[in-house]
Amino acid sequence: MRRTLQPFSPSAEHLTNLFKGRAYECFVQFTGNEGGSLADDVKRLFAHILDNESSNAVRFVIGHYLATFYFRDVPFIQSLMPKIFPKGEVGKEKIYFATWEGYLANSLYKELYDELRDYYAYAITLDSKNYPERKYLKGLDETLAAHLALEYAHFDLAPGDPIFDSFWNTPNATRHYEFASFIGRHYLTRDIASDKWFEENKVSKQKLIDFWDWILSTDIAIEPKAFSGFGFWINPDKEIIPDTVAVEKMATTLSKSHGEIDWDYGLLRRINKFAEINPEKALEIIKGLLLLNDEINPNHRLYFDASRQIGGLLRSSVSTKI
Repeated sequence: MRRTLQPFSPSAEHLTNLFKGRAYECFVQFTGNEGGSLADDVKRLFAHILDNESSNAVRFVIGHYLATFYFRDVPFIQSLMPKIFPKGEVGKEKIYFATWEGYLANSLYKELYDELRDYYAYAITLDSKNYPERKYLKGLDETLAAHLALEYAHFDLAPGDPIFDSFWNTPNATRHYEFASFIGRHYLTRDIASDKWFEENKVSKQKLIDFWDWILSTDIAIEPKAFSGFGFWINPDKEIIPDTVAVEKMATTLSKSHGEIDWDYGLLRRINKFAEINPEKALEIIKGLLLLNDEINPNHRLYFDASRQIGGLLRSSVSTKI
């Protein structure tokens, strides 16, 4: 019997929730256009929505546009935080996750991060296996890690901070990988990466390097996958992290990742530069790439070519010393 495939037909409830989400975005636009502090009727409507709307679509946009309302009336929004993010409340798990997802999907604001420190700390304790089974704009673990990476790079988060320590002491390979990879993608391998860009955007390159130092030396049992996220720390076109530093750290990183790396393009583009500076460590990098989880890497031919070039440089170096 031939099966006829029917086109997707969204339910009335699905369409209603979608339209409610769009309507809330219009409410946000209206609030933004008004400027100044929140008017009383805006506050009444915002509180009414919190009390009466539980759909994922509406709760997502409540979290996503939280800053629009927060910065216009801090005390008012502070008083409603338990309703906005009903963390740990039985029966309100779906509301919490949808609102938190929307919040994490937007930019990080330092003032909101400080306001929500307890909520970040709570999110870190959650087991990913207990997240609601549905589609997400982007994973909750990934967006949580991205927010904390931004807080680390731009503001005060550092080892010794309870949130930093809890984040890294709580096993979660996805979060830990995303933290490392996000820093590389966002700051180090972008075309605009430069010392001038770091200065203008108040990002300390040394603090980023300090994190690489920390993760390689910490006693915390960090998952190998997290170390694979440092592929994006090597800019293929220019020296962002000093080559003398990068070649040393990458050799150790690959030993901890068991040869796995999320992006080897930058590393292979700079491996000859690394070899000129430190051929022994460069060869150690190639050896680390040749084995992936104790088996021959499927991409081994790429790395064999590089190893022959480095081997030649190493032999020349030895001959010169003799």
